[in-house]
Amino acid sequence: MELSGEVMAGIFFHGIPGPQFISHRAFRRLQQKLPEDMTYWINATDPASLCGIQLDATRGMLPPRIATTHLVFRGKRLIVVSKRNGRDLTLHVPPEDPDLPEYVVSLWHLLMRKFQPVRRISIETINGERAPQSAYVPVLRTSFDVTVDYRNVTLYRKMR
Repeated sequence: MELSGEVMAGIFFHGIPGPQFISHRAFRRLQQKLPEDMTYWINATDPASLCGIQLDATRGMLPPRIATTHLVFRGKRLIVVSKRNGRDLTLHVPPEDPDLPEYVVSLWHLLMRKFQPVRRISIETINGERAPQSAYVPVLRTSFDVTVDYRNVTLYRKMR
């Protein structure tokens, strides 16, 4: 592919060992600055994810490379880590953050995707504490239909 001109080889990310290849389109995109106000999410097993890759720059910052783990970023900043399809949430913003409903996009996607959506997400912990006692529950109610019992906070698709 490199010889045919479909991809370029080089060092595009310092600190990542091994050969690196990139399409011409992706190379042009990398030269542009990532908008700091852009929110996006990624599955931990996505080929673009650095989860599970042994790099000094990300050591201890990213979770293991597991299919049921999702990460939400705002620009370069990690905002939410959702493990076990939402059962365990770690939020790196306070509950009063005005953009918090936007940061739960990966949970919304699990419930609303066209291919095999989940019927509900049962959250057990938020930031290491039992979910029912979390200060984040009122914000979740703005984006989802929510039930709270003594063990879990359960999210459903919001009926409009």
